[in-house]
Amino acid sequence: MAGQQKGEARSEQVLRGMKAFEPEGDYYALTLGANRRGHPYWSAQSHWVGQSERHPRWEIREPSLVKPGAMTELWSGIDQDWLAVHDDATLAVYLRLGGNALVAKELAERRLGDVISPKEYVHDGALEAGGYGYVSTRGVPDDDVDRRAPRRKLRMRVLKRDDYRCVVCGRRPRDHLDVELHVHHLIPARMSGPTAEDNLVTLCGSCHKGLEPDYEPFLRELAGLPGPARGLDVDNDEHEEEVARYRAYAREEIRRLRAARTADD
Repeated sequence: MAGQQKGEARSEQVLRGMKAFEPEGDYYALTLGANRRGHPYWSAQSHWVGQSERHPRWEIREPSLVKPGAMTELWSGIDQDWLAVHDDATLAVYLRLGGNALVAKELAERRLGDVISPKEYVHDGALEAGGYGYVSTRGVPDDDVDRRAPRRKLRMRVLKRDDYRCVVCGRRPRDHLDVELHVHHLIPARMSGPTAEDNLVTLCGSCHKGLEPDYEPFLRELAGLPGPARGLDVDNDEHEEEVARYRAYAREEIRRLRAARTADD
């Protein structure tokens, strides 16, 4: 018990130390969470650096260097916790906890090169619904960039993923003869949404025809897809869920690695 208490005291001391930053230092504002499938993801405060060569309405963005005082004030103002990460030791702590972090530029360039590299995105349409954000198009094959209708194999993957049912009303063709299943683009074509699995969801004909507006981010939550589902997350519900899922993922990864080491010994 005494050893556990000492360990908790050391952890608290480390976390208190991770609330200090250099006011004039160079930092990236990063967030580490896990999506609704339990897969880890990084997001960042970012800026436009150019248009995509693959699609005229997709863009290239890269993480921005931020003013640390203003960024932490913003996070605190919306009741989101944060840490400051300066070296390998504090990065190891952060990789266990996830959430928001100021990550020192030199450390990010040395350890998180892929995270801070420029990437291709499409606006997720959330401005129309009072939200914000971008969705990565990194996994969209070149041949599918301009494709509107999903290929047959992709359509079947989406239907199977959604258990061959409408994610809104839950009806299935095997139970209701009048049901015809459609595959709907979450970010519609008029917003340049890609024909990719993470942007497709199963709806019955009735729900599809009645969908108004055609962009409804909450369908992501119904289908268990990654990405914002509630516009502006004013209550931090989505953020807290994503951090909790990441911590569960990190604990399982640590358990798995320890078990593998034990087996090797």
